[in-house]
Amino acid sequence: MSDEDTLGLIFPILPHHLRRFFEDQKKVFVKFVGRGLSPRKLQSSSRLFFYESGSNKEIVGEARIIEMTTGIAEEVLTKYGKDLFLTPNELEVYVGDRKAQRMLVLILKDAKRYQVPLRVHKGLTMAGQYMTRAMYQKLSAT
Repeated sequence: MSDEDTLGLIFPILPHHLRRFFEDQKKVFVKFVGRGLSPRKLQSSSRLFFYESGSNKEIVGEARIIEMTTGIAEEVLTKYGKDLFLTPNELEVYVGDRKAQRMLVLILKDAKRYQVPLRVHKGLTMAGQYMTRAMYQKLSAT
């Protein structure tokens, strides 16, 4: 897979967190990522695909990634507080004992919910995965 074939990242997100992107216009997504996903594969036009966790295995929307960075929880909360999709308490619970660990920070634009969700034929782990051009075309065709 070449970097040009990578359209973006798919991450599972809880339904009430998704509403914050679509209805409350939150613009900052954070996630601890393992070594499997490297933001270096993403292009300036990459997208974050929203997989609704606990749902019918569907990608329910997307947003354009306009900036990628990393930071520890305290930095993220200070810099992006009101735009962050997690509340300060939720961030604290998510971070737990990883306060010194850096997380991926995606600044988003144009979040939109699909009229017809893209049905994924297998579950998605919390680690997420890349969305390739071929995968997107296959999901869009079904």
